[in-house]
Order: sequence, then C-alpha cells, then structure tokens
Amino acid sequence: MKTLIRKGIVLPTLLMVMALSMTLVGCTTEVEKIVEVEKVVEVEKVVEKIVEIVPEKEKREIVFSGLNWDSALVQNAVARYIVENGYGYPTSQIEGDTVPMFQGLRKGDVDLAMEIWLPNQNAVWDEAVAAGEVLPVGKSLEDNWQSSFLIPAYVHEEYPDLDHVEDLKEDKYKELFAEPDSGGKAVLYGCIAGWACRGVQEGTEVGPGQIEAYGLSDHVELRDPGTGGALAAAVEGAVAKGDPILFYYWGPTALMHNVDEYDLGQPDPSDCQANDPVHGCAFPAAEIMIAMNMGLVDDAPELISFFRKWDWNATNQLAAEGFYNDNKDNYDTVEEAYSASGVNYLKNNDGWKDWLPSEELAKVEAALANES
Repeated sequence: MKTLIRKGIVLPTLLMVMALSMTLVGCTTEVEKIVEVEKVVEVEKVVEKIVEIVPEKEKREIVFSGLNWDSALVQNAVARYIVENGYGYPTSQIEGDTVPMFQGLRKGDVDLAMEIWLPNQNAVWDEAVAAGEVLPVGKSLEDNWQSSFLIPAYVHEEYPDLDHVEDLKEDKYKELFAEPDSGGKAVLYGCIAGWACRGVQEGTEVGPGQIEAYGLSDHVELRDPGTGGALAAAVEGAVAKGDPILFYYWGPTALMHNVDEYDLGQPDPSDCQANDPVHGCAFPAAEIMIAMNMGLVDDAPELISFFRKWDWNATNQLAAEGFYNDNKDNYDTVEEAYSASGVNYLKNNDGWKDWLPSEELAKVEAALANES
C-alpha cells in the first residue's frame, strides 16, 4: 500500500482527527471491547478406497506323455490325480511311442513326461536340455535294468553252453529260436518301432546298434512285436508252454517279477563310448527322468517341487502294476483301468504324502475320501 502526503494539507487534517477523538471520548462512559471468538469445526475426511479384485488366473490343461507301457501309464494315473485334485489343473494325455512323444515334449505339444529313459535317449535328451526346451525336474523309477538278449532260465538249464550272444551264431541255437518265416535266423522279440531302445538294437546315426556290432545281422532277425502288450504276451505265452524264446525286456516290472530269466553275456557298457550301448555293448543301468516342457515351467512352477520329491521305487511300481494286471479286465477301457490303479495306490499307500505341501495334501485326501 502506498502512503500519500501532500504538502499544505497535512496539518489541518491532523487537527480534525484530534478534535473528533476528543468528542467521542466525551460522549461515552463505556468502552466496548470487541472480542473475536474463534470457532473450531472438526471436519471428518472420508476417503473412498477402491480395491480392484483381480480374478485368479484360470489354470490351463496339462498334457501328459502317454508312453505306451505299464509303468509310465500307471505313474501318469497317480500324478494326474494329484495334479488335478491337489493343484487344480485339468489334465489329459496323448498316447504314443517314445520318439514322437519326446518330440512333442520338445515342441510343447506335450507338457510333461514321467519316463525319459537314459541312455536310450541320450543324444536327443542332451540336445533338448542344452537348447532350453525341456527341464529335468525329478527322478522317475529307481534305476532299472534292461537287456536285448534274454532267454527263460529253463532254456539255459537245458542248454548250459548257451550263455553269450556269440553263441547265437551257432546253427543249433539259431534253430532253437527260429520260426517258420524267419529264414533260419533266430527271432529276437525286440523293442517296438518308435521306442528309443529300438535304435540301440538296430542302429542310429550315432552308432551301428547291437545286432550289427555283435556280428549277428546274418544270424538274428530283430522282430517288432507291435506293442508293449504284444511283447509281454509273446513272453508270457512262451513261458506258459515252456517254449524257447529270445526277447528284450526290462525290470523291475510285474512280468519280470514272475518270470525267471537268463541274460546272455554281452560286452560291458564300459567298453562303449560314453557307455552308450548303440556302439555295441550291454545296456548300463537305466536312469529314468521326469521332464517338463519349459512352457509348463513358466505356467505351473509350483509343480516342480512336487516332482522333485517324486519317488516311484520298485515297491510302489510292482504294487501299482500288480493291481492293474490283476484287475484290468474289470474295466470298460484301458484308461479306466490305469486310473483305478492310480486311485488304489493312493488310497492304500502313505509314502506319496511326503511329496506334497499340507494344503495340496488335504485336497487330495478329501478327493480320495469320495472315491468308492
């Protein structure tokens, strides 16, 4: 604010103000005091908070590799029941042979495989892991044995000199295992076309295979039974009649638990490069892995810890497969029989409960309580 003082008018103005003040004082006897009262009003501030509720992400379907033999399909049944009822994921399976199923796992058409057999699949397995396409998340079966050159023990008892693959080059032993359509060669009921072990027997780009490496190409016909069930049936049929048979199989399995077999001698796995039997030696002990496609690793990482604790030892395997073999004819479909075998295992064994967190365990147990 500016103050204006003009020369010549300041004194008269001052005198007038003084006179007015005296007049006011003379006219009143009371002095009024003006008191300002400050009123404080409390204001309640209401803040509306908007909370956005994000719906739980829908869990996608998990596709299992339906490898076409008992141990894999029984394991699938157990794992699928737990994944569905404990973790809330819908599941399905695609059935097929080893080679196409592993390619499906690499591409993401299949999410999870319960049995990757090594060394049978060494080359493609190492390649897929190195490429970041699959992740080993646990061990499946305990170490298994397998052999391409098994005979029933009663055959060896009758022919004690028949104890090595080299003996199959002798005419008398070729004739022992020959069939009318084999041209005089011994028939070997081998791995199924599409199983990785088939390449070990007949050769791949990695090595010549056992038949050629042992010099048996002119003496042994490698025959494809068509399915794992047909292979088992051929062995069971021959044993039931006491006939000679030369065959591939593996264990522990329910069939080999009931059959007394003799394994013909072969070069030791240590004689082969990287212990790989495709170069011409016996199978080493098989390591069987559980593997996930990397897409499933991203979508369901909580399953990794579950499968890392998975323990399908021989006791579990034989019990579950035994139930399946004893009861499969009571169901309309093979899948129903495998599913029932999985439920039976879960209801009658407790070891699997250590694989799960408490919340998921409670959900599985609740589901089992409703099973008839």
